[in-house]
Amino acid sequence: MADGRTIVGGASPPEGRRADLDWLRIITMLAVFTVHVVEPFNPWDSWHIVSPDRSKWLGEVAFLLAPWIMPLFMVLAGDGAWRALERRTGREYVRERLLRIGLPLVAGILLLVPPQVYLERRLRGQFHGSLLDFYPHFFEGIYPQGNFAWHHLWFLVVLLVFALVTLPLFARLRRPDGRRAMARLAASLDGRWGLVRLLLPMAAFRVAFAALFGWFPPLAYDWSNRGLLLPAFVCGFMLAGEPGFRRSLDRLAPAALGVALAESAALAAWAWPGDVLARLPSPRSAAGVLLSTVYASAATCWVVALLSIARRYLTARREAVERASEMVYPFYVLHHGFVVAAAFVVVKKGFGMATAFAAITAFSFSVTVALCTLVTSSDALRLLFGLRRRRPPPAAAALEP
Repeated sequence: MADGRTIVGGASPPEGRRADLDWLRIITMLAVFTVHVVEPFNPWDSWHIVSPDRSKWLGEVAFLLAPWIMPLFMVLAGDGAWRALERRTGREYVRERLLRIGLPLVAGILLLVPPQVYLERRLRGQFHGSLLDFYPHFFEGIYPQGNFAWHHLWFLVVLLVFALVTLPLFARLRRPDGRRAMARLAASLDGRWGLVRLLLPMAAFRVAFAALFGWFPPLAYDWSNRGLLLPAFVCGFMLAGEPGFRRSLDRLAPAALGVALAESAALAAWAWPGDVLARLPSPRSAAGVLLSTVYASAATCWVVALLSIARRYLTARREAVERASEMVYPFYVLHHGFVVAAAFVVVKKGFGMATAFAAITAFSFSVTVALCTLVTSSDALRLLFGLRRRRPPPAAAALEP
Protein backbone atom coordinates (compact mmCIF):
# COMPACT_ATOMS: atom_id res chain seq x y z
CA MET A 1 0.00 0.00 0.00
CA ALA A 2 2.65 2.48 0.95
CA ASP A 3 4.48 2.03 -2.31
CA GLY A 4 1.54 3.10 -4.43
CA ARG A 5 2.55 0.18 -6.73
CA THR A 6 2.95 -3.50 -6.00
CA ILE A 7 3.38 -6.59 -8.13
CA VAL A 8 3.01 -10.30 -7.61
CA GLY A 9 5.96 -12.50 -8.36
CA GLY A 10 9.69 -11.94 -8.27
CA ALA A 11 10.03 -12.65 -11.98
CA SER A 12 8.05 -9.59 -13.03
CA PRO A 13 9.91 -6.64 -14.54
CA PRO A 14 11.17 -4.16 -11.96
CA GLU A 15 8.91 -1.39 -13.21
CA GLY A 16 6.04 -3.62 -14.29
CA ARG A 17 2.54 -3.39 -12.90
CA ARG A 18 -0.06 -6.01 -12.26
CA ALA A 19 -3.50 -4.90 -13.39
CA ASP A 20 -5.20 -7.32 -11.00
CA LEU A 21 -3.46 -5.77 -8.00
CA ASP A 22 -4.27 -2.26 -9.19
CA TRP A 23 -7.92 -3.29 -9.38
CA LEU A 24 -7.80 -4.91 -5.94
CA ARG A 25 -6.33 -1.80 -4.35
CA ILE A 26 -9.13 0.31 -5.83
CA ILE A 27 -11.86 -2.17 -4.88
CA THR A 28 -10.54 -2.52 -1.35
CA MET A 29 -10.28 1.24 -0.89
CA LEU A 30 -13.86 1.66 -2.08
CA ALA A 31 -14.90 -1.00 0.42
CA VAL A 32 -13.14 0.89 3.24
CA PHE A 33 -14.86 4.09 2.14
CA THR A 34 -18.22 2.32 2.07
CA VAL A 35 -17.77 1.01 5.62
CA HIS A 36 -16.93 4.48 6.90
CA VAL A 37 -19.88 6.07 5.11
CA VAL A 38 -22.37 3.58 6.58
CA GLU A 39 -20.89 3.71 10.09
CA PRO A 40 -22.97 6.72 11.28
CA PHE A 41 -26.07 4.62 10.56
CA ASN A 42 -24.73 1.27 11.77
CA PRO A 43 -26.90 0.10 14.68
CA TRP A 44 -24.23 -2.34 15.87
CA ASP A 45 -21.36 0.05 16.35
CA SER A 46 -20.63 3.25 18.24
CA TRP A 47 -18.76 5.37 15.72
CA HIS A 48 -17.32 8.89 16.00
CA ILE A 49 -20.51 10.54 14.70
CA VAL A 50 -23.76 8.69 15.34
CA SER A 51 -27.01 9.43 13.55
CA PRO A 52 -30.29 9.00 15.45
CA ASP A 53 -31.51 7.11 12.37
CA ARG A 54 -30.07 3.60 12.10
CA SER A 55 -30.41 0.85 9.50
CA LYS A 56 -29.84 -2.86 10.02
CA TRP A 57 -29.25 -3.22 6.28
CA LEU A 58 -26.40 -0.72 6.39
CA GLY A 59 -25.07 -2.49 9.45
CA GLU A 60 -25.01 -5.72 7.47
CA VAL A 61 -23.03 -4.00 4.70
CA ALA A 62 -20.34 -3.07 7.23
CA PHE A 63 -20.43 -6.57 8.69
CA LEU A 64 -19.96 -8.15 5.26
CA LEU A 65 -16.97 -5.99 4.32
CA ALA A 66 -15.22 -5.64 7.68
CA PRO A 67 -13.60 -9.10 7.89
CA TRP A 68 -11.57 -8.96 4.68
CA ILE A 69 -10.79 -5.41 3.63
CA MET A 70 -7.84 -4.69 5.94
CA PRO A 71 -6.32 -8.19 5.69
CA LEU A 72 -6.43 -7.81 1.90
CA PHE A 73 -4.72 -4.43 2.17
CA MET A 74 -2.03 -6.14 4.27
CA VAL A 75 -1.55 -8.87 1.65
CA LEU A 76 -0.98 -6.15 -0.95
CA ALA A 77 1.44 -4.39 1.41
CA GLY A 78 3.37 -7.64 1.91
CA ASP A 79 3.61 -7.97 -1.84
CA GLY A 80 5.04 -4.45 -1.94
CA ALA A 81 7.62 -5.40 0.69
CA TRP A 82 8.91 -8.23 -1.52
CA ARG A 83 9.25 -5.88 -4.45
CA ALA A 84 10.97 -3.21 -2.36
CA LEU A 85 13.56 -5.68 -1.06
CA GLU A 86 14.33 -6.76 -4.63
CA ARG A 87 15.79 -3.32 -5.25
CA ARG A 88 17.04 -2.21 -1.83
CA THR A 89 19.31 -3.24 0.99
CA GLY A 90 17.77 -3.76 4.41
CA ARG A 91 18.94 -0.32 5.53
CA GLU A 92 17.48 1.37 2.44
CA TYR A 93 14.21 -0.53 2.97
CA VAL A 94 13.94 0.71 6.57
CA ARG A 95 14.70 4.30 5.57
CA GLU A 96 12.12 4.19 2.80
CA ARG A 97 9.43 2.74 5.09
CA LEU A 98 10.09 5.33 7.76
CA LEU A 99 9.71 8.08 5.18
CA ARG A 100 6.76 6.77 3.18
CA ILE A 101 4.73 5.45 6.08
CA GLY A 102 6.02 7.45 9.04
CA LEU A 103 5.76 10.91 7.47
CA PRO A 104 2.08 10.60 6.38
CA LEU A 105 1.31 9.02 9.77
CA VAL A 106 2.79 11.85 11.83
CA ALA A 107 1.33 14.55 9.58
CA GLY A 108 -2.08 12.85 9.64
CA ILE A 109 -2.18 12.50 13.41
CA LEU A 110 -1.20 16.12 13.96
CA LEU A 111 -3.30 17.71 11.20
CA LEU A 112 -6.17 15.42 10.17
CA VAL A 113 -7.23 13.62 13.34
CA PRO A 114 -7.69 16.56 15.80
CA PRO A 115 -10.60 18.08 13.81
CA GLN A 116 -12.34 14.70 13.83
CA VAL A 117 -12.05 14.29 17.59
CA TYR A 118 -13.11 17.93 18.01
CA LEU A 119 -16.31 17.42 15.99
CA GLU A 120 -17.13 14.30 17.96
CA ARG A 121 -16.68 16.12 21.26
CA ARG A 122 -18.78 19.05 20.01
CA LEU A 123 -21.63 16.80 18.89
CA ARG A 124 -21.66 15.00 22.24
CA GLY A 125 -21.52 18.22 24.24
CA GLN A 126 -18.08 17.42 25.66
CA PHE A 127 -16.40 20.57 24.31
CA HIS A 128 -17.82 23.98 23.43
CA GLY A 129 -14.91 26.08 22.16
CA SER A 130 -13.29 26.46 18.77
CA LEU A 131 -11.02 23.98 17.04
CA LEU A 132 -8.06 26.19 17.92
CA ASP A 133 -9.12 26.08 21.57
CA PHE A 134 -9.47 22.31 21.41
CA TYR A 135 -6.11 21.54 19.82
CA PRO A 136 -4.03 21.57 23.07
CA HIS A 137 -6.61 19.20 24.60
CA PHE A 138 -6.05 16.72 21.78
CA PHE A 139 -2.97 15.45 23.62
CA GLU A 140 -4.88 14.73 26.83
CA GLY A 141 -5.45 11.04 27.45
CA ILE A 142 -5.92 8.13 25.05
CA TYR A 143 -9.05 7.86 22.91
CA PRO A 144 -11.89 6.99 23.47
CA GLN A 145 -11.78 8.12 27.13
CA GLY A 146 -9.18 10.77 26.24
CA ASN A 147 -8.63 12.71 23.03
CA PHE A 148 -5.33 11.56 21.55
CA ALA A 149 -6.05 9.16 18.68
CA TRP A 150 -4.85 7.97 15.34
CA HIS A 151 -8.35 6.95 14.20
CA HIS A 152 -8.19 5.35 10.74
CA LEU A 153 -4.43 5.95 10.59
CA TRP A 154 -4.00 2.97 12.92
CA PHE A 155 -3.34 0.98 9.74
CA LEU A 156 -0.19 3.00 9.07
CA VAL A 157 0.98 2.45 12.65
CA VAL A 158 0.54 -1.30 12.28
CA LEU A 159 2.04 -1.36 8.79
CA LEU A 160 5.15 0.52 9.90
CA VAL A 161 5.69 -1.77 12.88
CA PHE A 162 5.21 -4.87 10.72
CA ALA A 163 7.61 -3.56 8.07
CA LEU A 164 10.34 -3.14 10.67
CA VAL A 165 9.88 -6.25 12.81
CA THR A 166 9.52 -8.65 9.87
CA LEU A 167 12.67 -7.51 8.10
CA PRO A 168 14.89 -10.30 9.55
CA LEU A 169 12.29 -12.91 8.56
CA PHE A 170 11.90 -11.46 5.08
CA ALA A 171 15.66 -11.34 4.58
CA ARG A 172 15.82 -15.02 5.53
CA LEU A 173 12.96 -15.95 3.22
CA ARG A 174 14.72 -14.32 0.27
CA ARG A 175 17.76 -16.57 0.67
CA PRO A 176 17.90 -20.00 -1.03
CA ASP A 177 16.92 -21.91 2.11
CA GLY A 178 14.04 -19.54 2.68
CA ARG A 179 12.82 -19.95 -0.87
CA ARG A 180 12.93 -23.72 -0.48
CA ALA A 181 10.91 -23.43 2.74
CA MET A 182 8.30 -21.30 0.96
CA ALA A 183 8.09 -23.84 -1.85
CA ARG A 184 7.50 -26.67 0.64
CA LEU A 185 4.84 -24.63 2.44
CA ALA A 186 3.09 -23.86 -0.85
CA ALA A 187 3.16 -27.57 -1.76
CA SER A 188 1.46 -28.42 1.54
CA LEU A 189 -1.62 -26.49 0.38
CA ASP A 190 -2.04 -28.68 -2.69
CA GLY A 191 -3.52 -31.65 -0.89
CA ARG A 192 -7.08 -32.51 -0.03
CA TRP A 193 -6.96 -30.55 3.21
CA GLY A 194 -5.12 -27.56 1.81
CA LEU A 195 -7.81 -25.04 2.72
CA VAL A 196 -8.01 -26.41 6.26
CA ARG A 197 -4.22 -26.13 6.61
CA LEU A 198 -4.48 -22.51 5.58
CA LEU A 199 -7.44 -21.64 7.82
CA LEU A 200 -6.31 -23.27 11.06
CA PRO A 201 -3.25 -21.08 11.74
CA MET A 202 -5.13 -17.94 10.73
CA ALA A 203 -7.98 -18.76 13.11
CA ALA A 204 -5.54 -19.67 15.89
CA PHE A 205 -3.71 -16.37 15.46
CA ARG A 206 -6.98 -14.42 15.56
CA VAL A 207 -8.21 -16.23 18.68
CA ALA A 208 -4.90 -15.69 20.47
CA PHE A 209 -4.78 -12.02 19.50
CA ALA A 210 -8.32 -11.40 20.79
CA ALA A 211 -7.55 -13.20 24.06
CA LEU A 212 -4.28 -11.36 24.67
CA PHE A 213 -5.11 -7.82 23.56
CA GLY A 214 -8.86 -7.48 24.05
CA TRP A 215 -8.21 -5.13 26.98
CA PHE A 216 -6.17 -2.59 24.98
CA PRO A 217 -8.52 0.03 23.43
CA PRO A 218 -6.31 1.16 20.49
CA LEU A 219 -6.25 -2.46 19.28
CA ALA A 220 -9.66 -3.64 20.40
CA TYR A 221 -12.20 -0.81 20.50
CA ASP A 222 -13.42 -1.41 16.97
CA TRP A 223 -14.26 -4.45 14.87
CA SER A 224 -11.47 -4.32 12.31
CA ASN A 225 -10.08 -7.85 12.61
CA ARG A 226 -6.57 -6.73 13.42
CA GLY A 227 -5.54 -10.15 14.65
CA LEU A 228 -5.13 -11.33 11.06
CA LEU A 229 -2.99 -8.48 9.84
CA LEU A 230 0.48 -9.79 10.67
CA PRO A 231 -0.07 -13.21 9.07
CA ALA A 232 -1.71 -11.46 6.09
CA PHE A 233 1.37 -9.26 5.68
CA VAL A 234 3.71 -12.27 5.77
CA CYS A 235 1.45 -14.22 3.42
CA GLY A 236 1.48 -11.34 0.94
CA PHE A 237 5.27 -11.36 0.99
CA MET A 238 5.43 -15.11 0.39
CA LEU A 239 2.71 -14.94 -2.25
CA ALA A 240 4.87 -12.49 -4.20
CA GLY A 241 7.99 -14.61 -3.85
CA GLU A 242 6.76 -18.13 -4.46
CA PRO A 243 4.68 -18.92 -7.60
CA GLY A 244 3.51 -22.16 -5.98
CA PHE A 245 1.36 -20.18 -3.57
CA ARG A 246 -0.48 -18.51 -6.43
CA ARG A 247 -1.17 -21.86 -8.10
CA SER A 248 -2.36 -23.32 -4.79
CA LEU A 249 -4.65 -20.39 -4.05
CA ASP A 250 -6.18 -20.64 -7.52
CA ARG A 251 -7.03 -24.27 -6.80
CA LEU A 252 -8.45 -23.40 -3.37
CA ALA A 253 -10.47 -20.40 -4.57
CA PRO A 254 -13.78 -22.14 -5.48
CA ALA A 255 -13.99 -23.86 -2.08
CA ALA A 256 -12.84 -20.69 -0.33
CA LEU A 257 -15.58 -18.65 -2.02
CA GLY A 258 -18.20 -21.13 -0.91
CA VAL A 259 -16.97 -21.06 2.68
CA ALA A 260 -16.76 -17.26 2.63
CA LEU A 261 -20.36 -16.89 1.47
CA ALA A 262 -21.64 -19.40 4.03
CA GLU A 263 -19.76 -17.90 6.95
CA SER A 264 -20.65 -14.33 6.01
CA ALA A 265 -24.31 -15.38 5.89
CA ALA A 266 -23.93 -16.95 9.34
CA LEU A 267 -22.33 -13.79 10.73
CA ALA A 268 -25.11 -11.68 9.20
CA ALA A 269 -27.78 -13.90 10.75
CA TRP A 270 -26.04 -13.68 14.13
CA ALA A 271 -25.91 -9.88 13.90
CA TRP A 272 -29.45 -9.28 12.64
CA PRO A 273 -31.29 -9.37 16.04
CA GLY A 274 -29.28 -6.28 17.04
CA ASP A 275 -27.17 -5.09 19.98
CA VAL A 276 -24.05 -6.70 18.53
CA LEU A 277 -21.63 -4.90 20.83
CA ALA A 278 -23.71 -5.82 23.87
CA ARG A 279 -23.81 -9.47 22.77
CA LEU A 280 -20.13 -9.88 21.99
CA PRO A 281 -18.93 -12.85 24.04
CA SER A 282 -15.73 -12.79 26.05
CA PRO A 283 -12.85 -13.60 23.68
CA ARG A 284 -11.70 -16.35 26.05
CA SER A 285 -15.08 -18.06 26.25
CA ALA A 286 -16.15 -20.93 24.00
CA ALA A 287 -18.57 -18.60 22.19
CA GLY A 288 -15.82 -16.00 21.77
CA VAL A 289 -13.42 -18.54 20.32
CA LEU A 290 -16.11 -19.73 17.91
CA LEU A 291 -16.90 -16.19 16.80
CA SER A 292 -13.22 -15.36 16.27
CA THR A 293 -12.72 -18.60 14.34
CA VAL A 294 -15.64 -17.99 11.99
CA TYR A 295 -14.63 -14.36 11.53
CA ALA A 296 -11.02 -15.29 10.72
CA SER A 297 -12.09 -18.10 8.40
CA ALA A 298 -14.48 -15.84 6.50
CA ALA A 299 -11.81 -13.16 6.17
CA THR A 300 -9.18 -15.58 4.90
CA CYS A 301 -11.54 -17.23 2.43
CA TRP A 302 -12.66 -13.89 1.02
CA VAL A 303 -9.03 -12.83 0.52
CA VAL A 304 -8.16 -16.11 -1.23
CA ALA A 305 -11.22 -15.90 -3.47
CA LEU A 306 -10.72 -12.23 -4.37
CA LEU A 307 -7.03 -12.67 -5.17
CA SER A 308 -7.82 -15.56 -7.50
CA ILE A 309 -10.78 -13.84 -9.16
CA ALA A 310 -8.71 -10.72 -9.78
CA ARG A 311 -5.81 -12.75 -11.22
CA ARG A 312 -8.21 -14.46 -13.60
CA TYR A 313 -10.55 -11.70 -14.69
CA LEU A 314 -9.13 -8.27 -13.84
CA THR A 315 -6.18 -8.32 -16.20
CA ALA A 316 -6.89 -5.39 -18.53
CA ARG A 317 -4.25 -2.67 -18.22
CA ARG A 318 -5.81 0.79 -18.35
CA GLU A 319 -4.17 4.14 -17.67
CA ALA A 320 -7.20 5.28 -15.66
CA VAL A 321 -6.91 2.24 -13.40
CA GLU A 322 -3.20 2.90 -12.84
CA ARG A 323 -3.91 6.53 -11.95
CA ALA A 324 -6.71 5.54 -9.57
CA SER A 325 -4.49 2.91 -7.97
CA GLU A 326 -1.83 5.54 -7.27
CA MET A 327 -4.45 7.68 -5.54
CA VAL A 328 -5.43 4.91 -3.11
CA TYR A 329 -2.84 5.80 -0.47
CA PRO A 330 -3.68 9.54 -0.22
CA PHE A 331 -7.38 8.67 -0.49
CA TYR A 332 -7.03 6.41 2.53
CA VAL A 333 -5.25 9.09 4.54
CA LEU A 334 -7.68 11.89 3.63
CA HIS A 335 -11.17 10.45 3.27
CA HIS A 336 -12.01 9.68 6.89
CA GLY A 337 -11.92 13.28 8.03
CA PHE A 338 -14.37 14.39 5.35
CA VAL A 339 -16.74 11.54 6.18
CA VAL A 340 -16.70 12.62 9.82
CA ALA A 341 -17.20 16.31 8.89
CA ALA A 342 -20.10 15.54 6.55
CA ALA A 343 -21.71 13.24 9.11
CA PHE A 344 -21.40 15.97 11.76
CA VAL A 345 -23.25 18.46 9.54
CA VAL A 346 -26.09 16.14 8.48
CA VAL A 347 -26.67 14.95 12.05
CA LYS A 348 -26.75 18.53 13.33
CA LYS A 349 -29.14 19.50 10.54
CA GLY A 350 -31.43 16.55 11.23
CA PHE A 351 -31.51 15.24 7.65
CA GLY A 352 -33.43 12.05 6.95
CA MET A 353 -31.34 8.91 6.63
CA ALA A 354 -31.51 8.60 2.84
CA THR A 355 -30.62 12.26 2.30
CA ALA A 356 -27.92 12.12 4.96
CA PHE A 357 -26.34 8.99 3.50
CA ALA A 358 -26.32 10.46 -0.02
CA ALA A 359 -24.90 13.78 1.20
CA ILE A 360 -22.09 12.15 3.20
CA THR A 361 -21.18 9.89 0.30
CA ALA A 362 -21.21 12.58 -2.39
CA PHE A 363 -19.39 15.25 -0.38
CA SER A 364 -16.64 13.13 1.14
CA PHE A 365 -15.93 11.19 -2.06
CA SER A 366 -15.81 14.21 -4.37
CA VAL A 367 -13.68 16.35 -2.03
CA THR A 368 -11.27 13.50 -1.34
CA VAL A 369 -10.82 12.68 -5.02
CA ALA A 370 -10.22 16.36 -5.80
CA LEU A 371 -7.55 16.58 -3.10
CA CYS A 372 -5.95 13.31 -4.23
CA THR A 373 -5.67 14.75 -7.74
CA LEU A 374 -3.87 17.74 -6.25
CA VAL A 375 -1.59 15.51 -4.19
CA THR A 376 -0.52 13.35 -7.11
CA SER A 377 0.26 16.42 -9.23
CA SER A 378 2.75 17.94 -6.75
CA ASP A 379 6.10 16.39 -5.83
CA ALA A 380 6.06 18.10 -2.42
CA LEU A 381 2.62 16.74 -1.57
CA ARG A 382 3.53 13.34 -2.98
CA LEU A 383 6.40 13.19 -0.49
CA LEU A 384 4.08 14.17 2.37
CA PHE A 385 1.63 11.43 1.40
CA GLY A 386 4.20 8.69 0.89
CA LEU A 387 4.23 8.57 -2.91
CA ARG A 388 7.22 8.43 -5.22
CA ARG A 389 8.21 11.50 -7.15
CA ARG A 390 6.66 11.77 -10.57
CA ARG A 391 8.77 10.24 -13.30
CA PRO A 392 9.91 12.88 -15.81
CA PRO A 393 8.86 12.61 -19.47
CA PRO A 394 11.26 10.52 -21.61
CA ALA A 395 12.78 13.61 -23.23
CA ALA A 396 13.47 15.25 -19.87
CA ALA A 397 14.81 12.01 -18.43
CA ALA A 398 17.32 11.78 -21.28
CA LEU A 399 18.74 15.18 -20.31
CA GLU A 400 19.27 14.22 -16.66
CA PRO A 401 22.91 13.64 -15.65
